[in-house]
Amino acid sequence: MVALLVGVTAMTVMIAAVLPLASAETQRDKEEELIFRGLQYAEGIRNFKRKFGRYPTSLKEMNDIRPRMIRKLWKDPITNSDDWGIVSAVVGAPLPGQRPGTGGPPGSPGARLPTPTPAPTPGFGAPPSGAGPVGPVAGVYSKSKKKAFRLYQGRDVYSDWRFTEQSLTDPAGGTTAPGKPAGPGVG
Repeated sequence: MVALLVGVTAMTVMIAAVLPLASAETQRDKEEELIFRGLQYAEGIRNFKRKFGRYPTSLKEMNDIRPRMIRKLWKDPITNSDDWGIVSAVVGAPLPGQRPGTGGPPGSPGARLPTPTPAPTPGFGAPPSGAGPVGPVAGVYSKSKKKAFRLYQGRDVYSDWRFTEQSLTDPAGGTTAPGKPAGPGVG
């Protein structure tokens, strides 16, 4: 009986030591999935903008239009919700890396973002009844205010991780700070 009690106690101590490591590993997997899904949305937004000359008015519009700009409407793996934060595009603002100007063809110095036009197919991108306008959508972010195990683009809170066209140029996003471990349980 004493041996059984000692064995059960030893197993309890080992489980208590391993549980935080397993939890940390699960959280890191969710972070990887958040980055993957966020970059999928960023790529879809970039493709939509190239094809139609404007940003989509909603995430649903990228999925409903043919050909699709994204494979599916992804859930946020951190909140396990379809409710992503939206990074809105500023209509008339200069494109990234360009000087403000009076316009010009896309890609030329001083070019401005095109003014949103109606959705390519009537009804696509319309907000749900009772909701205000959504677009133009330039990117997404998680609405979770939790602190992450890793850094992404120098930020360690999920809601600060922005997935836009600019994210595609640095997909790694500076995932960990120099000299700083990626999180608890790193071996």
